[in-house]
Amino acid sequence: MIAAKTAGVDAAIVVVGAFADEVRAALNPIDEVTVVFNPDWESGIASSLAMGLEVAQVLGFDAAMVMTADQPLIDAASLRKLMNAFDDDHRIVAAAYAGIVGVPAIFGSEHFESLMALTGDEGAGRWLRSRLNEVTQIRIQKASIDIDTPDDVARLASDNFSSGQ
Repeated sequence: MIAAKTAGVDAAIVVVGAFADEVRAALNPIDEVTVVFNPDWESGIASSLAMGLEVAQVLGFDAAMVMTADQPLIDAASLRKLMNAFDDDHRIVAAAYAGIVGVPAIFGSEHFESLMALTGDEGAGRWLRSRLNEVTQIRIQKASIDIDTPDDVARLASDNFSSGQ
């Protein structure tokens, strides 16, 4: 969240589920953050993506940057690369890393409805890869570091995390 704010996003929407109170407390000192609770968070990432995009839609955003909390090395410089590539001609801009295209990514509002139709554990990654001809890809190798397990945390802490994972 701090990386996004430092990169210059206008406003931030954080969708929380598990550990919602702890996440809210951690975000409290950051200005202009809208925290939204997803009561259906256990159904998969798609419900959180939909909830965040719905709020962005209601607020009238022209675009939304989608990020996950498990990519700890994403920094403001990386996010600025995405933001600088997004314009009227490039309405889907996504990170390219480790042979895939995925988040963080920026989506024009014309794509919100399609993304909000995803279900279960289907996030934006598969959606992006099904539209590669529409996606402006920005190489961000730091996005390949994904923390999903205690072993991942230990590898990151010991600096033995392979950029290919």
